[in-house]
Amino acid sequence: MTMLAAEHRLSVTDLLRRPARTFFTVLTLAIAVASISFFAIPPLIDDAMQREVRDGRLADVTVTMRPVELTEADLAALVALPNVAAVEARSSVDARVLIGERRAPARLIGVRDLSDQTVDVVRVESGALPGPGELLADVQDANTGVYDGAAGDTVTLVGAGGARAELPLSGRGRSLPGGEQVQDESVVVLYADAETVAGLSGEAGFGGLALRLEDPDPAAARATVERVRGQLATVDGFEGFSNLPAIRAPGDWPGRTDTERFAQLLGVITVLALISAAVLVSNTLSTLVAEQTREIAVMRAVGARRRQVASVYVRTTLLLGAIGAVVGTLLGILMSWALAGYFATSFWAVDVGFGVAPVVVLVSLLVGLAAPPLAALPAIRRALRVDLREALEASGSATGGTDAVDRALRRTTFLPRVAQLGLRNVGRRKRRSMATAAIVALAVGNLLAVMALAESAADASRASWGSHLEDVQISTAGAPFDDRALETILATPGVARAQPVLKNAVELAGREAFLWGVDPDPLFRYRLAGGRWFDAGEDEAAARVAVLERNIAESAGIDVGDRVALTTAAGEADFEIIGLATNQQENGTALYVPLGTARDLLQRPSAASTYWIGTDSGEEAAADRVTAAVEDRLAAQGYEVTSEIRYVAERDEIAANSTLTTTIAVLGFLIVAMSMVGLANAITTNVLERTREIGILRSIGARARDIRRIFTTEGVALALLGWLVGIPLGYLLTRLILRLVWEVVEVRLPVVFPPGNVLIALVGTTVLALLVLVLPVRRAVRFRPGEALRYA
Repeated sequence: MTMLAAEHRLSVTDLLRRPARTFFTVLTLAIAVASISFFAIPPLIDDAMQREVRDGRLADVTVTMRPVELTEADLAALVALPNVAAVEARSSVDARVLIGERRAPARLIGVRDLSDQTVDVVRVESGALPGPGELLADVQDANTGVYDGAAGDTVTLVGAGGARAELPLSGRGRSLPGGEQVQDESVVVLYADAETVAGLSGEAGFGGLALRLEDPDPAAARATVERVRGQLATVDGFEGFSNLPAIRAPGDWPGRTDTERFAQLLGVITVLALISAAVLVSNTLSTLVAEQTREIAVMRAVGARRRQVASVYVRTTLLLGAIGAVVGTLLGILMSWALAGYFATSFWAVDVGFGVAPVVVLVSLLVGLAAPPLAALPAIRRALRVDLREALEASGSATGGTDAVDRALRRTTFLPRVAQLGLRNVGRRKRRSMATAAIVALAVGNLLAVMALAESAADASRASWGSHLEDVQISTAGAPFDDRALETILATPGVARAQPVLKNAVELAGREAFLWGVDPDPLFRYRLAGGRWFDAGEDEAAARVAVLERNIAESAGIDVGDRVALTTAAGEADFEIIGLATNQQENGTALYVPLGTARDLLQRPSAASTYWIGTDSGEEAAADRVTAAVEDRLAAQGYEVTSEIRYVAERDEIAANSTLTTTIAVLGFLIVAMSMVGLANAITTNVLERTREIGILRSIGARARDIRRIFTTEGVALALLGWLVGIPLGYLLTRLILRLVWEVVEVRLPVVFPPGNVLIALVGTTVLALLVLVLPVRRAVRFRPGEALRYA
């Protein structure tokens, strides 16, 4: 018992004897443990979104159709169907809202009874529910920056027929489906009663149904959809569903797939952080043990067995691990909560209450406790194997070597003397120097890879939009465009050409895809990876041929010449794949077919959902003018229109990608922070080891600035060595991350590694190195010669 108490006191005394070393070691462990908390972000967001799903009574199935007037008896008959728990009928109209002098796309969603909602509930966030002739803005409008109206404001709308209406805003509300439309389409979403929406659209009835099911299993949901279709067939005016029913998997919520994909990319960053942390912890604890070789020898000389000596240092590392685990876990809990709250607020305007992920907390504590002893074992074994006489003669001054590296460092006579001494210090503890440089290299490599990811995403967006030869897209969410719409567009001043496009969601090999019916010579730059494009004869014959984008083709195992089955709102159809395209439309899930084929398949002989419009000049100002003129003319004829100006959409997408990759970059800087802690730790340890040497230098006339330059040179040299090694490592990590993006997200990004980023990393590494060296160098400078010479 006395022996155990003595060993415990020795461990505690060892930690207190070198407070600076203990502080840096605990800080290293805490940052390493805190990095594990990144894995808690997805479950915390999921918990918050599941609460939102329950509070908002999110629909299990939604179907769309041409507006149909439904009576209370019709709705009651739907509710009475097997497996249907609740039904909510919704209407909508696309309009434009005036924000100052700017016209922004808007979507008004009509609620049958705002005071009695059973599915996709619109809840009031501030203000009150809208009364007749009033509107409620979705919280995502302000959150995404498309519209920041609040209770008491007046909204000016331009609806179908070009009529203007000024309606008061009663407040702000939230609904997951409406918020998703704001996020995905950058459209202002407003809620009103069904009568207000019908007055603006000029068309009564409901164009969508939201259903909650007793059994939301996909198979049961599909069977329920068919029963709903059959019941609606008895209602006058029902012509079938206009798109594939949206069936929500149990536990799913809008944006969850994208969140999980982002979490997987975040996991890659976390793994890189953990690798850096492992190297840093191993280096730190190995140094801690190695610098006490003499103390180990003394214990062995007075009779301590190897196992007893080892237990002392294992206990010391356990104490360090316990402190680091507790501090790091608490820091991780705060980090994961703050980051989860940031993401949930930024993307869904949802508040994440304070919470923890128990599994992640448990893993953090276990890793914090177990990692230090395991990392220190190799150093303990090496110290115990050192010859007793050599160990007893060890001093606090590290000596230089005679290998090729040391000889090369001695030849730097062209440098100032203090710089030479600093560089030679790098070679005195090669193992520690290489480990420190490796930590910096991992940080630099990670930083370069993250910056390259941002550049790749931007380039992919530019390439995607570069495929579009039109200047403006005009689409409709109401009745499809017809030949009269085309005539109106072509008669608009500034319009040089226009092409109809028919888009529809389909299912291909169990995956969601998007069918694009386009002209054989489209306003679109397709890039073929194999096969061919369809011709005018196939368009006229409505041939069942298609060009499939490579992303979905590879994930589904489809090649040129294969026949595939498509599931559409009008039924199933077989197509022959005649070509593969490398474009990235619809995230690489587009299926291009002749326009005539799409019209025949969807039983719409002259319909179009979109028009691609080219202007006379192609200038941005011309696109703005043409868009406004076309919107006005089509609205005056009763069409519900939305617009997309190519240069604006491209700019917004690049900005959105930049926000996401910047977020990843900020998280990646955690690795940079760990590398700088490692650098500060290495220099601090070197200062402690060479206190007697510092005393000798001061005694023979070295000034404080000479000591400062010696250790600064050493630190900067290690940082620059890490930067050099980090360049090829960054390129390899870039390729690895882009490969993971393809494997996880199924989005192909180009490999980009800009030289400018290498220079940014150089400047950043140098500046950060100089900053973290301030404290250890100051410690070296403040040693008095007498104290340094007596330092034990």
